[in-house]
Amino acid sequence: MLLSLAMAGACDKKSHSPELASVEDQAILMEDFLAQSAFMGLGKDPTALTRDLRRAVLETLVRRRLVLVQAQAKSIRLEPEELDREEASLRRGLSEEAFDRSLLAQGIEYEEWRRVLSQEILMQKALDLLLGGRVHIAADDVRTYYQAHREDFRRPEQVLAQHVLMPSKESAQDLVQRLAKGEDLGTAAAELGLALADDGEPTWLSRGHMPPALEDKIFALEPGKLAGPLPSPYGFHVARVLAKRPAAELDLSQAAEEIQRRLSAEKREALASSYIEELRSKARVVFEARFEQSGLLGDAGGQ
Repeated sequence: MLLSLAMAGACDKKSHSPELASVEDQAILMEDFLAQSAFMGLGKDPTALTRDLRRAVLETLVRRRLVLVQAQAKSIRLEPEELDREEASLRRGLSEEAFDRSLLAQGIEYEEWRRVLSQEILMQKALDLLLGGRVHIAADDVRTYYQAHREDFRRPEQVLAQHVLMPSKESAQDLVQRLAKGEDLGTAAAELGLALADDGEPTWLSRGHMPPALEDKIFALEPGKLAGPLPSPYGFHVARVLAKRPAAELDLSQAAEEIQRRLSAEKREALASSYIEELRSKARVVFEARFEQSGLLGDAGGQ
């Protein structure tokens, strides 16, 4: 199972890797640190990091290990399709070449990236299952939130759009021609080496966030229509409007579902933070002192 891969399956393979910390007598190895550091965008040279950053990477590994131990005890597992779905979501709008370039920029191999990703997803799944029953939002909480955040529910005129910024007018024209032949916007842009904004997810756009000339043209489009090349100070935009909705103010009944989501997410986050802090406060954790101090390895250990 993926849980085994996340926690123990690679032990034989990594037995040569130096030990940097122990969590309840389970080792955290240099290989774990390097993969996590690269995954976090910090590179793979521990000596190039500050002591605080090295400690932050180690603490990330410690806290996740503590949660995964709880997951194992409760037989919470990550299924392969769950990992595949999350990977597909993260890669949406990226060509294979663009994705490979992003891994290269992070300094992480694909298998390392996927392994750390699986641990992150399993940790979140475990927290959701372990703590989900404690999340209760009362009707009064929803009402109070609505009264305090009414501005959030005054919706301006909006268009639902996908758009991509091209580096030149010629490349934008090439994209428009391909779209006129029925090609998919995300696929065509990716083949030209560019990704759609917001990972290709259609985005509700309001006025006031784009240059006025560009904004006027996009808001004038009817659903299903395409605009471009549209010049801006940053390049040439190609945009497709999928839907439009007029300005409106949501009443409490219309806003309740969104408020429930917001409050539930806030409460889950607070519960998860407290839960992990409790696990951490009770755990036996020992760090390799010289590594934490300098990024180098030594013989001394420390709490």
